[in-house]
Amino acid sequence: MEEKKGFLARHKLLTLIIILLIALAGYRIYAYITSDKGAGEVLPVNVKAEAASIQDVTVTAPITGRIQPAEDVPIVPLAQGKVTKVNVKIGDQVKAGDVLFEIDSSALAASYTAASNAYSRMKTLYEAGAVSAQDLESVKAQYSQLAEQMSFYRVTSPIDGYVTSLNVSVGTVAGGSMAGSVANIDAFKIDAKVSEQLASSIHVGDSVEVYVASADKTFTGTITAFSPIPSLGTLTYPLTVTMDPSDDLFAGMFAEIHIVSEKVFETLCVRSEAVMLKDGKSVVVVLDKDNIPSSVVVETGVDNGSMVQILSGLKAGDMVVYSGQQYVTEGIAVEVVN
Repeated sequence: MEEKKGFLARHKLLTLIIILLIALAGYRIYAYITSDKGAGEVLPVNVKAEAASIQDVTVTAPITGRIQPAEDVPIVPLAQGKVTKVNVKIGDQVKAGDVLFEIDSSALAASYTAASNAYSRMKTLYEAGAVSAQDLESVKAQYSQLAEQMSFYRVTSPIDGYVTSLNVSVGTVAGGSMAGSVANIDAFKIDAKVSEQLASSIHVGDSVEVYVASADKTFTGTITAFSPIPSLGTLTYPLTVTMDPSDDLFAGMFAEIHIVSEKVFETLCVRSEAVMLKDGKSVVVVLDKDNIPSSVVVETGVDNGSMVQILSGLKAGDMVVYSGQQYVTEGIAVEVVN
């Protein structure tokens, strides 16, 4: 009997809980239906927009190359023999005419001394009227020739600059091949080549931007040489860009020369990402003063990937959506979140 009463009590409690849960669910459904959301409210789409404006549009094409010293001169001794003295090391700064190293000149020294003495005697005799000018010139020519040959044994720097390589040391044999090099870094240059499509855009004296990735900087260069005739066996045209020295620039760095291939001045522009293609037509979304969007067909011109020229369809000051335009519905206001 007691078990039956307990069962009935638990059954009544469970039934009561079920009824309360059903009532709570019904209340929530009713509240949702009668709320604004249940009535079908649509939250505004967030977009970014910017006014169409008048500005210049520039299209550039990157040309790659490596930064080099303005001058980089190889040192090739004209005399041959053992190196007896080295006066410099790699990295030293030198002036034109400074002696870099010396080669043993003993094999020629006796002949040079004899020619020097002969010239001195002949000069004395000529001044005394004992020999002719022709005799003097003959001896002088021989002396001058040997003097020039003797100078080859003292290898000098041909330019102001820095020693960038040195392949000799005391005791090694030099002559007939490159023994080192001297570079002038008072300026840098980049030798590059352009295609026939860009050739008409190249003008000597024009300034260009040069981006160096390793320095993460853009520098200014000047086109100092350009050949209107292609390199032999190619269809590309060589050019040289010269740059001023900088603490951030070093020979050998990889660089991008930005050649201006097209430029339009004072033209109506919008951001490139604002233009969509629909049914083969270029379309932008324009907002009115109440942020209500409408689609407008436009005619585009020069596009550099950032800004695009608008030839027709817009006027300066029109507010154009450049982000989120794919999700707007014409006639329904949007939220501008710039």
